[in-house]
Amino acid sequence: MAHCERAAKPLLQCLQKSYPRALPTLQVQSTRAFQTTAFAREEAQAEPKSQPFHKAPDPALVSSPRLERKLIRQGVSPIGSRRRRAALQSSPNVPFEQLPYQCFQEARKVLLADREEKLKEIVSMREKIARLQAVPTEEAGGEQVKKSRLVAMELHLERLKILADINDPLVKKKFEDGQGEDSLVEIKIYSTTTSDPNTS
Repeated sequence: MAHCERAAKPLLQCLQKSYPRALPTLQVQSTRAFQTTAFAREEAQAEPKSQPFHKAPDPALVSSPRLERKLIRQGVSPIGSRRRRAALQSSPNVPFEQLPYQCFQEARKVLLADREEKLKEIVSMREKIARLQAVPTEEAGGEQVKKSRLVAMELHLERLKILADINDPLVKKKFEDGQGEDSLVEIKIYSTTTSDPNTS
């Protein structure tokens, strides 16, 4: 900084002789430039030094296996998949459902249309269950027949609920973030039993 001031003195003296009226503003600007850089240095020293990423890694952004192991040793598990954390680290903070990728948005349109169909099927299945419950036991073919039909229809209704959300990227994201529901085991058991032809 002192070297810059020494270099600026002859220039200021030359300008003082040539442009005496413009000198005060030039002096103010030059001293302000020196002062702002000095203030910036003082502010940088006064601010508490934030720890670098490798010393305090963020569990939502860490993508290095070495830093993942470091977090796990500290008792903190990384959030989501490594691919997702790397994408978040290198992209702006955009909401997940508004990611600006054309293929992602086109896929979301298809999935939303499929979800709408499943929701319509859910509504119609609920209406069928309500109608069957209103039918007298004698007209339904006996109590056992009515009960078995109701159980089958309720199982189909639960499966439709699962299929409505199974392709939703937001549901998958919540599951990868560790925010999934506790009924996941029941859903897996139900999906395996319904897919087995021997059980139907």
